[in-house]
Amino acid sequence: MNRIYFLFLFFCSFLYSQEEQKSVVVFFNSNEFDLSSEAEGTLNAFISDETLIISSITIEGFCDDIGSNENNLILSTNRAQSVANYLKKEFNLDCKSVVGKGELSLTRKISIEQSRKNNRKVVVKIAFSRTSEETVISNKDSENLYKNYKTFSDKLVVGDKIIIKNLLFKGGLTIFENPEEAIVELDKIVTYLNENPNTTIEIQGHVCCIGVVHSDAHDRFSGKNNLSHTRAQKIYDYLIEKGITPNRMTHMGYGRKFPIPGGIESENKRVEILITKV
Repeated sequence: MNRIYFLFLFFCSFLYSQEEQKSVVVFFNSNEFDLSSEAEGTLNAFISDETLIISSITIEGFCDDIGSNENNLILSTNRAQSVANYLKKEFNLDCKSVVGKGELSLTRKISIEQSRKNNRKVVVKIAFSRTSEETVISNKDSENLYKNYKTFSDKLVVGDKIIIKNLLFKGGLTIFENPEEAIVELDKIVTYLNENPNTTIEIQGHVCCIGVVHSDAHDRFSGKNNLSHTRAQKIYDYLIEKGITPNRMTHMGYGRKFPIPGGIESENKRVEILITKV
């Protein structure tokens, strides 16, 4: 039995270690190097996937044939650097190389204007492995999905749990996707604790989409597999800033030990509040 279990873990580790390659392409307006909202969305759609463990990124910038070779080389370099700066700022990702390649030749198969439009681009080459794949559990009943959770408007007792909705994080990070919505949700905790001064809580972080050989998801800031813990700590630190005393709170990361029954994988990326004393 032990041998079979060992082989199973080895097989899972082997699957996990398989590295993939993907090129993400973003486009620019003529003679511009600032990222458009559409370009940012293209990058976000892939980079925010929490199943990814990114090992390297290379960036190549290009231009159309309008302008001098010297100016086009500068413009293509600026485009590549603009993407690199965005990945660093938004996802704490460093790039292996950032290069401007200058202009590309026109393609005769399409119109000149379309060919030039296609050449105003940056190609982001990403090497990565995956912790697991997103899976959907069948027969999801959205009405009953959160039936065991309470809200701060309920009369809460020890053992009750509140799931903090609209608290979405960027993939692999402790940065909120929508800070304004997140603050609204977090301030509900502050209000409740101020109105109930004897109540204590545990802040519980959970993640999705990790394989059986991993206890937690990868945090791109810490460089460790402790994402559920660092997200719980993010909430803890915010409540401290708002005047809630540390002796009323603990925080813990649970990885993917407690998935929501009947939910899809992405719904396991969540933060919950456990009432420990009233």
